[in-house]
This record gives sequence, C-alpha cells and structure tokens, in this order.
Amino acid sequence: MNNIVKAVVCLFFILGLGVEASPATKQGVHFEDEIAITGNYLNLHGIGTLTWGLLVKVYMVALYKPDTVRIEQLLEDVPKRLEFYFLVDMKASDFQNSGFDLMVQNVGEKKAESLDKELKAFNSFYRDVKAGQRYMFTYIPGRGLEMALDGEVLGQVKGEEFAAAYLSIWLGPKPVSANLQKGLFYKEMKIE
Repeated sequence: MNNIVKAVVCLFFILGLGVEASPATKQGVHFEDEIAITGNYLNLHGIGTLTWGLLVKVYMVALYKPDTVRIEQLLEDVPKRLEFYFLVDMKASDFQNSGFDLMVQNVGEKKAESLDKELKAFNSFYRDVKAGQRYMFTYIPGRGLEMALDGEVLGQVKGEEFAAAYLSIWLGPKPVSANLQKGLFYKEMKIE
C-alpha cells in the first residue's frame, strides 16, 4: 500500500467515515440503511416519490424489508416498513378519504368492505402533517400494522389480512403511483 492510500485510509478512520454506513440520501432526504424491529433487521430496499400532476412532489417513501424477502412476498406475513417523508403539508382527511378506494383497486370491493372496521380504526390514527414530518407504517407478524408519526406510535391494527390490503396501496398490482412503486422496488428490478 503506498503512502497516499495509507494517508487516505487513516483520514477516513480518524473522521469516522470508514467504520459506519451512512444513511441513504435522495434529494436531500435521509433514510437509514437498516432498522431493527422486534429482533428483525430490515434493510432499505428502495425509495419512491409521489408526485401530483407534473410538478408537485407530495412525499417520498422508503421500503424496508429483510433481505431474504423477495418483492413478490411483500404482502405476505413478513416484517416490513414503509417510511414516508412529507414534502408538503397534508390534512388527516386526505389520507382518510382515499384509503378505501385505493384498497379497492388492489383487493376488490368485497374484500375492502370486509375490512371496513379495521380501516376505520387505522384512519382514526392519522394526524395533520407538516412538510418534514414522517409517518412510519410497520407490519410485525403476529402483532399487526402500526402507525407512528415522527417516532411516536399512534396506534396498531391487528391482522395480516388488513395489513396486506392496506399496504397494497403502495405495494400491490395497482399502486397509487407506478413510478413511486418502481422506486420502492428498484434494487430488485436492477438485479434482474
């Protein structure tokens, strides 16, 4: 190893740049590369952006999952998290008024209606959000789908069936945005 390489390596370690993974950054927004949830390690898989019209970016969302879980298994009984970073202010009613129709697109009206009680419970957790805040939707097998805002848990709805139907809004065959979903699935799409 020549002296210049040694000096660069030493500098990285002195500054702490060579020992820890830095969080992922997209358009100035940071997401952790890995998170731990009840003994499960979930890795950042991809980041997507929801855009209204041609210009208004609404939120960025990061998908976390175990490396052993493939994209086609995401709506199964496996741990996962969607972490949303808001780029605009939004009302709680914006989420509450759209969830049912977006679920219907993916699971059908009959299935969505059968989950109405769970959807109403989940909708009751929503709060108005300001740009810069983060929602986290975390599914833990055996416990259910949890909603947190800036790390504060707002509530949880039990049941694998509801979690799969609700998360299909972003992860299902007819997502809220195909471009957003491509960002979430990017790592696996890149490999194939």
